[in-house]
Amino acid sequence: MKIVTRYALLFLLVPLHACQTPKPIAMSTVAVPSNPNIHDGDVLVEHRKAGQDIPPLRGQDVVTVRTFANAISTSGETSKLVELEGVSCKLSSDGYTASVVTPAQVNVPDYGYASRPIMARCDAKGYRPGVLTVSAFNLTEQENYSVATNGGLLGVMFAAIVHAASDVKKHDFAYPGLKVIMNPVGCERTKAGCR
Repeated sequence: MKIVTRYALLFLLVPLHACQTPKPIAMSTVAVPSNPNIHDGDVLVEHRKAGQDIPPLRGQDVVTVRTFANAISTSGETSKLVELEGVSCKLSSDGYTASVVTPAQVNVPDYGYASRPIMARCDAKGYRPGVLTVSAFNLTEQENYSVATNGGLLGVMFAAIVHAASDVKKHDFAYPGLKVIMNPVGCERTKAGCR
């Protein structure tokens, strides 16, 4: 009986050890407009005035920025991702920038369907620069399909019909978290390679 209990505990602890707990957020900041004359956060106001299809500023969206080292084993044959702390990153998008030290959160302008892609470039000693670009996704659509999958094929078909009939311009959009991969200098010379 004691052996079974020990093995049961081992099976419970192994998955916990294999999973990484995200590092606590080290800083939170607000994106800075590229144009110093913008004071209300509406960084795309000039684009809207020029006739581009951009809705009024809806508010702010919070974007999480994390960096992960492509940790290569001593044999050089395998690698795994390990979260790095204290990496300097610069975010840029159409109309704003932000500088952070990971892990961090940044408040960025929310323009719904017209939200612009965000590019992150992160630099750390001993690593190649990590670069990642993310675009806002249709959160309303994702939530509708997520709920619909519980209804099987009929639920998915119903969600598709509702989505086709809805006005995407009224949907909520959000950014995924930025997970920037930092490859060590020289990773190209290992069997595991760079990610």
